Amino acid sequence: MLYLVLSILTNVLLLVWLRSLQVPVFSLVTLNYWVCVGVALALDTPQPDLLASLPLATWALIAVLGGLFIGVFALTGQASREIGVGLTGMLAKLSVILPVAFVSLFLGESLNLKQVLGILAGLAAIVLVHRPYLQKGAWQTLLRHGRTGLLLWLGNGVIDILFKAGQPLLHPLSPLQVPLFIMSVAGSIGLGAHLRNNRLSLLRQGSIWRGALLLGLTNLLSIYAYLQALNALPAAQFFLWNNLGIVLLAGLVGIAFYKERLSWEVGLGYALGGLGLVLMA
Repeated sequence: MLYLVLSILTNVLLLVWLRSLQVPVFSLVTLNYWVCVGVALALDTPQPDLLASLPLATWALIAVLGGLFIGVFALTGQASREIGVGLTGMLAKLSVILPVAFVSLFLGESLNLKQVLGILAGLAAIVLVHRPYLQKGAWQTLLRHGRTGLLLWLGNGVIDILFKAGQPLLHPLSPLQVPLFIMSVAGSIGLGAHLRNNRLSLLRQGSIWRGALLLGLTNLLSIYAYLQALNALPAAQFFLWNNLGIVLLAGLVGIAFYKERLSWEVGLGYALGGLGLVLMA
């Protein structure tokens, strides 16, 4: 449970850093991955014989996850511009239905009626907490940019599915070595994009490095806690608690520090969220 709480806290902190740091976001995230790599390498250097023993399927999974990490981030940036930050967050967290359905249908983790009701309550809570963003033609915006929204929803869901389905392949690696390799791929792709677009000079700015250090340390801790909690809890329970916990805590942070509006719909969302967490327990 400690790792679940830590996963929620660090994910919300990542949102705060991304919102507060006034630097080019893609450069910030690219350097953040390399900060993660450097710290993970210093704390838990993998042994050469371990690396040589890993099957090709493990390296393929790491490559796919690394590509998805930077790809979903870039898509999140695009969706934020086209759909808006609030609706982007809603779509990303509604993706929880994909890994929950996957573990139920393909991994034999059966759900009882109470848990199904908990999932439905959690999904309703995610929508209601984002209710302030669903005003003034938001539904038309979602339909107009449906392809971007669908890809964002799928991308986040597929990442969760791959982490769960790939647990046996990633098992020989420690919870620090997994992000070490995945973020090496993501950081390399980001570096290549800067090189292709002649934007390497951005990566030499001190302000971006300072932000990347803050973001990277938080990000590494977030992935570490995510992997540990995923190993310790039933997958369906973990995915709902993690995504819903991030939504509810991020909403409280928005109300407390960013003067976001609290309405009766949002209050109902928190009530349903609490009910969903209890039912899934």
